[in-house]
Amino acid sequence: MTKRIAKAIGDRLRRVGPPLADIAPGRSGPALAATLVQVLGLERAERDRLVIFEPAVAPLIRPLIDAADVAPWHVAATGRWIIAVPAAQAADLAQRHPNLARQLAALPAPAALPGGLQPWWALPGGAEQPAAAPRIIVAGQHVAWDETQALVGGPATVVAGAEPYWLALLASTLGRLLLAGDEVARFPIPDAPGPARASLAGLALSAANLAAQRAALEQAVIRRLVADFGPPGVPPGPRLRRWWELSFAELVAAINAELRNDLPPRYRPTWAEIHADQQATHAEASARLVELEQAIDAQVAPLFGLSATEAQALAAG
Repeated sequence: MTKRIAKAIGDRLRRVGPPLADIAPGRSGPALAATLVQVLGLERAERDRLVIFEPAVAPLIRPLIDAADVAPWHVAATGRWIIAVPAAQAADLAQRHPNLARQLAALPAPAALPGGLQPWWALPGGAEQPAAAPRIIVAGQHVAWDETQALVGGPATVVAGAEPYWLALLASTLGRLLLAGDEVARFPIPDAPGPARASLAGLALSAANLAAQRAALEQAVIRRLVADFGPPGVPPGPRLRRWWELSFAELVAAINAELRNDLPPRYRPTWAEIHADQQATHAEASARLVELEQAIDAQVAPLFGLSATEAQALAAG
């Protein structure tokens, strides 16, 4: 497909319906600045230490979704937090929460601050509250469904009070192609009959749930590998983090290389069975997710006025 034809099709796609900003006015906007997330973000252990010493600060430390946590259809569970002090509470923070104030005073101020915040670590009015769930989070080419109350930070756009039908449109192959060249607020929302909307909404939620379940499986196996074979403080390396792609012999070698440990011969039959079972479960989930994505793409294309041939050609570039 030539660039001219691709542009013509893209222009046509953007005229199929009103932009998301008109459908849901005021409900899409940027996440917290990445500079604030980098400095104010906390790991779970850091958050727990602050709360143990001063339980009253718990409401000022919120769960965090970083843009890097956004994956296709779902948000990875990272257990990260962020210090979220409203600007209205900044003036007397040292009197009310001295430990937290001391920690903030010791942090390096980012070089570029959004909006000239005073003090720099105080979040502007309303920013300390998460966008209303359910949300759609768009980070790069990844579109995810989120039902948590976490704050979102980094280079991402958050759509509050989102509908699953929008998720299907945005996360489809055509949707991601459109997002690559335009803002989320300008994304066209084609009208559709009730049954078509319901079908796409159901498929999108199924894809989001399945992607989250698959990710949970991936993390559960990694946690067990680390618990059984990892010395304290040694994280899994890149091969173990993708254990489902390894043969059992490769898994044993990765345990040795990345966790500096061996899988004793007497435990290998048990672990070979565990690995095979979890690999099969992962493969089944992946195959089903592909089927859901194909079904979504097939139903989205006509809503944008595309034939199957045009949709395939556009996706192929």
